[in-house]
Amino acid sequence: MKMPIQLSCGRARQAWASPALPLGCGEARQQGLALMAVLWMVAALMVMATGVVYAVRGEVRAVASFREMALAGALGDAGVVLASRELAGTKKPEVRLQQYEVAFDGSTIGIRVVPLSGLVDLNTAAEPLLTDLIAVAGGIERSHASRLAQRIIDWRDADEQPLRDGAEDAAYAAAGSPFLTRGGPFESPEDLLQVLGVDFDLYSRLRPLVTVHVRGAGGVDPAAAPLPVLRVLASGNDQLAADYANAREASGTLADTTRFPAAYLARAQTSRYLVEASVRLANGAYLATRKVIDLASAQDGLAWQTLWAERVVESGQTD
Repeated sequence: MKMPIQLSCGRARQAWASPALPLGCGEARQQGLALMAVLWMVAALMVMATGVVYAVRGEVRAVASFREMALAGALGDAGVVLASRELAGTKKPEVRLQQYEVAFDGSTIGIRVVPLSGLVDLNTAAEPLLTDLIAVAGGIERSHASRLAQRIIDWRDADEQPLRDGAEDAAYAAAGSPFLTRGGPFESPEDLLQVLGVDFDLYSRLRPLVTVHVRGAGGVDPAAAPLPVLRVLASGNDQLAADYANAREASGTLADTTRFPAAYLARAQTSRYLVEASVRLANGAYLATRKVIDLASAQDGLAWQTLWAERVVESGQTD
């Protein structure tokens, strides 16, 4: 049977120590501990260095992203001013949807100009149009869409008598809502979030299609309407919306609108426009700068007044 070899301190020194520099057991242990300490310090320094490198890289990316967003925002503002100046310089701007691109400072800016008569006005739209808006654009089941449409009307009307499926202050209190009805007009599209049952997902789908600044009869001018609004006017009939959009492209305001419900339509001149400028970002998304302007009033030395503005990042350009 083989026995384990045990070495005395002297034999260990003979086995491992240099003949020129004999070491005792205590000295060898101290040098071993010192070597381990040095190795731990080197490892710690490597970890620290790696952390510093990652932190610096993160800061560089953050600075680059901030710079890109600032540049895209400045380009968006420039695009809105260029489009607004073009509108203001026209004696009688056409009441129609316009989409085009402009080159500015070596970049391409997508421009979309929508007369507000081409959007659904939250302050004047009747229940059937609001129901189609919520069902088609919001993707909500029609009976629930009708209920939300009635709540929108109850939120803006002055009385305290709820519609059949609507909601006045008592219903808001019972639901624990932090809001009550206004009994007055919507002041911005964001006010939709105060309506009982409207969450942020629904609001985000409706927001590009609505306005609060039309001051019209409650209908929509199809000549000025973007394609998603045409889908609402067509009660979700994509083919009808596309057919009209193509006919409008070919013949302008002479395109046939008789297939849309007459109660949804209104043809009127307007001095108010939604002007949108989109700038593509490095990740493929777009920074959209939107402003509602009124050409009938001047502000800050400009030939128009800005009534509302927002800036959002979106996955693609608006239809």
